Amino acid sequence: MSHKPLHTKKNRKRPSKTGLPPGTHIYTGKNIFSPTSIEVYAYDSTTCQKFKPELSELLKLDGSLKLWININGLSDVDQIRKICEKFGVHYLYQEDILNVFQRPKVEEEENYIFVTLKALEWDEQTKEVEEEQMSVILTSNAVITFQEKEGDGFQIIRERLETANTTVRERPIDYLFYRILDVSVDIYFDILEKMGDYLEEIENEVLGQPDNVVLLKIQNNKKDIMQVRKNIYPMRDVLNKLISSDHPFIHEKTKKYFRDVLDHTIQILETVETYRDTNFSLKDIYLNAMSHEMNRIMKILTIISTFFIPLTFIVGVYGMNFKYMPELNWINGYYLIWGIMLTIVVLLTYWFKRKGWF
Repeated sequence: MSHKPLHTKKNRKRPSKTGLPPGTHIYTGKNIFSPTSIEVYAYDSTTCQKFKPELSELLKLDGSLKLWININGLSDVDQIRKICEKFGVHYLYQEDILNVFQRPKVEEEENYIFVTLKALEWDEQTKEVEEEQMSVILTSNAVITFQEKEGDGFQIIRERLETANTTVRERPIDYLFYRILDVSVDIYFDILEKMGDYLEEIENEVLGQPDNVVLLKIQNNKKDIMQVRKNIYPMRDVLNKLISSDHPFIHEKTKKYFRDVLDHTIQILETVETYRDTNFSLKDIYLNAMSHEMNRIMKILTIISTFFIPLTFIVGVYGMNFKYMPELNWINGYYLIWGIMLTIVVLLTYWFKRKGWF
């Protein structure tokens, strides 16, 4: 029986930057055709304005209101560079924004705090985790987010900004910075829930009729689990550094919220470790099931062979071409041999049933 080929994960090859000087601006992601768009929320406790300015308009923005500047699409390297230069972002961090293979980290400078992290998404069709790098910059009155493509999980933040008398509008700008990190981490919970459902689905297939497709699912799921672990693990260091930071842009009242996000990352890590162990167990169960099935097949073949061994012996003896074989002259010899062979089959069947092999 043929099976439909299962989707396998494609490797994202890193464009070579060998020999290039530090700070070289090259976008290393796969969304090279995604146009760069800008979305701005300018707000305070009494008002909130949403608009999508051109680059020239963004460069002229003043700091009278708190700002959330969201950049979607990193393919326009020159535009990203100009935005970063407006806010005084060092060229090495500009390189980190464009290099989507950057490990999650936090860097503190005098005029801003720079964070990179991984935004994950669950693909229901392929049952795989899709990864996107996001960079977040906190300044004295603005939060700037750089994303590879349109679409994110921050709609709840946008709704809160557009609603009067909400905490995010009344608190300092570092609260918005916290909310972005918090939502990004909470999305990991949603992904883990879907991964857990998928693990149960694989487990049912393993306990049912396992085949090579199931093994491929287990292997791909292992890669997804390790991908989540690889991305959430350094977030502990990011949050620990923000909690212990003395930077003036991080207020003491906000640090307790960062501690809550840290608790979430620890919980996610524990869940990931559980899923990893479960996935390993599923592979062991699959291999044991395959071994059991092979043993069952060998048992059946052995029983069949056992029936035919004595019958083949009898047929072989009387199939010899000797001239003088007394039994060949018996009138009822043919029927006698058939009777003996059927008796052997009956006796073997009775013996196998007593042994419980049938």
